[in-house]
Amino acid sequence: MNCLVTKETLNEFYDSYIVLSLSNQQTALFLRCVQRCKEIISAYKATFPCDCAQLDLLLWLRTHNLISIKDCLVAMSEVVKYMYDHFDEMYKAPKIFISHSTDDKPIVEKFVTMLEQMGVKQNQLFCSSVAGYGIPQGAGDLYDFIRNEMDSDNLFFIMMLSKNYYKSPVCLNEMGAAWVKQSAYQSILLPGFQYTKIEGAVNPRDMTFRLADKEKRNYALNDLKDRIVSHLGMVDDLSQNLWERFRDKFLEEVDCMAE
Repeated sequence: MNCLVTKETLNEFYDSYIVLSLSNQQTALFLRCVQRCKEIISAYKATFPCDCAQLDLLLWLRTHNLISIKDCLVAMSEVVKYMYDHFDEMYKAPKIFISHSTDDKPIVEKFVTMLEQMGVKQNQLFCSSVAGYGIPQGAGDLYDFIRNEMDSDNLFFIMMLSKNYYKSPVCLNEMGAAWVKQSAYQSILLPGFQYTKIEGAVNPRDMTFRLADKEKRNYALNDLKDRIVSHLGMVDDLSQNLWERFRDKFLEEVDCMAE
């Protein structure tokens, strides 16, 4: 069974597994609860490492008959209630952060359109210069908002490298933050920018490709799509033909802009 990291999953685990097992302590129900608990531990351990360690310990104690089924379930319920109550402050959903210069907005907008077409949702993407994906009205200070977005350990950085990028202190700060946090990232060289011009924390031999490289860019974008789908936990129900049409349209527009 798929285990999504949400408050609803924790609530379902509590009501449909723990409470049900407590009210009717049948072995079959408890074993079902144990299996679901293992799935919860696997999915939530990055966000709640200590609490998942407690759940794991409870399962170990019960496996070795050191506690009763009832005591195991009662203790499990307390841990899960704590995780539920503190979920909002502890968990930040996976997100894509597009680091770019505002001077490169035209090409970045077309890239965002391609991400929309492949199924990326509004709440899964931050791109400061594109309407609907940037800083909402009334959010306060620009830099405080961006800093809060970057505070997540669950970001996938996409750096749109160009001459404009390296002229922007904000972009360079974002690149440095991605390096410090050891975030998953992809750097994309915009038309007119070469590997030899890469500086800073980005390794030009690692996770980098040029949009002007007609020999390699199709494969690189296919790989990027797969990485985004995996990072966001998306259901990839987009047909290969449809994806290739979206990808090729984006590249066609890129080529027209570079002429």
